[in-house]
Amino acid sequence: MDSRLDSQLTLINPEPPLELVLEKPSTLLNTRLLVNGKLRYKVSTVDRDANVTEVIATIHRRSFLSDKVRFPSRFGGKSMKREDWMTEIKLDTGYEAPVINSESGKFLWRWDPALRMVDDTDQIIAFVKDESPVFALCVNRSAEGSLDEIIVDFIILEHRLRMGTKSLRVADGWGAGYRSNAWGTPLS
Repeated sequence: MDSRLDSQLTLINPEPPLELVLEKPSTLLNTRLLVNGKLRYKVSTVDRDANVTEVIATIHRRSFLSDKVRFPSRFGGKSMKREDWMTEIKLDTGYEAPVINSESGKFLWRWDPALRMVDDTDQIIAFVKDESPVFALCVNRSAEGSLDEIIVDFIILEHRLRMGTKSLRVADGWGAGYRSNAWGTPLS
């Protein structure tokens, strides 16, 4: 047999994604992100923890004006409008999708059953793992350089999604007293 014609197939297992497990998934804005059970990041709505070694981002929520986002190690450490950093685009499907305008490029969140973030070549770089009891943000190792932006974007979007769900439940509750059966008799 001619050795020049022999070929060998080598399969390489890709490195598993970094899995950031939310310690308290029900309290998204006050939780810790764990990697292999060890604290990696802390999400807090108030700056009360004196033993924080580094702040990766600050979000200033404002009622009437645009929210501001600041990454101390990105964009020259300057605050920017959230809408300048995270925009919405219309997809071919007609739906809107959030896009991060990062120093590393543009990243798009796809709203599908498995919330996924993709880069401009449509490679998945992050996704949400929601398998009870684990709720985690999984990030491909190749995207760890943008991890601070990915985490902040995930927190903002997941919070927005939860607030939208909550407002629908509240609105449903408001209408509950006015519901009636097919004969017009109010339901109690």
